Amino acid sequence: MRGNDTELNEPCSMQGEGGQMGFLKAVLAACVLAAATGAMAQESGVHVRSIRVLATDPEAVATFYERAFGMSETRRAANTATFKEIIINSGSTADMAKKATTTPIVIATRPKDAPPGAMASLILQVPNLDKAIESAKANGGTLMRPAAKSGEDLSYAFVKDPDGNQIELVMTLK
Repeated sequence: MRGNDTELNEPCSMQGEGGQMGFLKAVLAACVLAAATGAMAQESGVHVRSIRVLATDPEAVATFYERAFGMSETRRAANTATFKEIIINSGSTADMAKKATTTPIVIATRPKDAPPGAMASLILQVPNLDKAIESAKANGGTLMRPAAKSGEDLSYAFVKDPDGNQIELVMTLK
C-alpha cells in the first residue's frame, strides 16, 4: 500500500519509466524500425507485379472474380483462340480498376491437359533482369526459360526457386 493517497491519482505519465513516456519511446522505436525496413525493401527495386491464376476457362474465372469480389477487367495482354491473359483488379468499373494501386490478377489459359501449377503464379517486377536471373541462380534457383521480349515493351524470364516453384521475372524496357 502506498503511503500517500495522491500517488494513487497520478496520471501514468508521471509514474516512473514504465509509464506513458516509456510507451511513447517504444512506439517511436517501432516506427523508426518500420520505416527502415520499408526503405530496405524498396531499395532492391523488386516488387510483386501481379499474381497469376490459371484456368481452363479464363472467361468464366474472370467473371467469377468480377462478380464475387467486385473486380473489373483492365485489359487483355493476350487474346487468341488458344491462349488468353485477362487482367483484373479491384474496382467496380474498368476505369476504377485501371486506377487501383493494388496488385492485379492475371487470369491465364491453362491447357486442359496441363496440371495446376504448370505456370508461374508469382510475377516479380525487377529493375535488372540479368542481375535478377544471376541472383536467383546464385541462391539455389534455376533458370527455366531465358530472357525474351514481349510486344508490350517488357523483357521476361522464368526461374524456379529451390523448391521448384516457378517465378516469372519481368523488366520494363526503356
